[in-house]
Amino acid sequence: MAMKASRLMVNEDIPEEVICCNIFPRLPFKLVTSLKTMSKYYRTQLTANTKFASIQATLCPSCPALIHIGRPDEESSRYCLDVISSTPNIVGIPSSGLDFLGCPIDKGHFHLLASSNGLLCICYTPLHKGPLTPPPIFFIANPATQQAQPILGAPQHLVNNGVRVGVVGLVFDPLDDPPAKQKFMIVQAQLFASSNDTLTKFCFVTFSSDTGRWVMSDTFINKNIKQVRSNKVVYASGVLYWDCQEDLLWFDVTRGVTGSTKMPSKVQESNFEEWERHTIDVYNNGMLMCITIDKNGLAMHQLVTIGDHYWELKHQKGWKDIVGMGDEAFQFSHSMKLRNAWQAKFCERWFVQPLGLESGRWIYLGVELKWKIANKILRCDIATGKMDNIGKEFSNPWGMYCVFGYRNSMAALPPINVPILQDEICDGKSGGCICQIEGNKE
Repeated sequence: MAMKASRLMVNEDIPEEVICCNIFPRLPFKLVTSLKTMSKYYRTQLTANTKFASIQATLCPSCPALIHIGRPDEESSRYCLDVISSTPNIVGIPSSGLDFLGCPIDKGHFHLLASSNGLLCICYTPLHKGPLTPPPIFFIANPATQQAQPILGAPQHLVNNGVRVGVVGLVFDPLDDPPAKQKFMIVQAQLFASSNDTLTKFCFVTFSSDTGRWVMSDTFINKNIKQVRSNKVVYASGVLYWDCQEDLLWFDVTRGVTGSTKMPSKVQESNFEEWERHTIDVYNNGMLMCITIDKNGLAMHQLVTIGDHYWELKHQKGWKDIVGMGDEAFQFSHSMKLRNAWQAKFCERWFVQPLGLESGRWIYLGVELKWKIANKILRCDIATGKMDNIGKEFSNPWGMYCVFGYRNSMAALPPINVPILQDEICDGKSGGCICQIEGNKE
């Protein structure tokens, strides 16, 4: 009774609507989750109120982090989620385990495919392959709420001869629709045969949770794109972006419009292509950023979408200045301690991969000796130029390519509509499903 009286006293001063829909959604994620223990009433408001969850997904402090799936060490068979953030006390998840997916975590591999506004797309592949091995399972999951559900028809559309086909984009906007009409979309850019040998044709296969069907979009693009395999797809302000190495492919899912533009290194005709590596990520305001590493140093560009798409330089720093500001961050390397002609040898001896951008201020880099397995994660503060060793490592160097931007969200998973007939997961209303035109693929 005392707790109930206390709640009523609070409501006399502050309307309940303001507390649950204006104050709580603005608090840091870990503080909000700790409030669930204060009373049964507010626990219900924080866990079962769809309106609160939708508002919280957008109004909570803009503390996006980076997230990836890996193993604690090479000997471990258990995969886990790892959140990389400069504010670990604010951004986090209740548990790093993947048990909430509901599959045998010791008998398969996990891959993080996409991230969008708190939701993740995760692929589970059984460890041993054989005639009776079940197909991979694709999940839509929210690690903050520990909810997950398999995506209908994904194995049929995203797996070819037992091998996962490329990367996918995930679209989720919690406040674009009323809670009852919220949905997520899975989009994959599929490569098809083109009538022109110099051009590459991309079409877009989409899955929407509100229909439960896979559809081939009418939208397509023919472009001279050399690297057709994409490493990463990110979502920002209604648009999906595919990093195709030399080119950036984009698809506006709302307007059904697509296009491409050259990456900053190709626009500037960089002379250090052998050492050039980059990644794309999203800034808080929905702007797409490209972080580039080459023999000269580090650079960050922003994609300007007003009129013609072009890149605008936002930050640039040479290796000499970077190491000079954060010399202690590189002390794990004996060659760096010697400081003997380090600049000339740095890109030759070290593999440096940009991982992503946090809050528009911190750039994370994966650094690995080319002839060793050991690797480190470094963090560069753009505001001060200082480089820090955050004390984390990748157990598998390939994990450097599977790091995505992440922000905690308590939004509920949109329900997946189940078509009445199994055959109806493929809808041919918009140009035919991918299953019906398999022979047209390259």
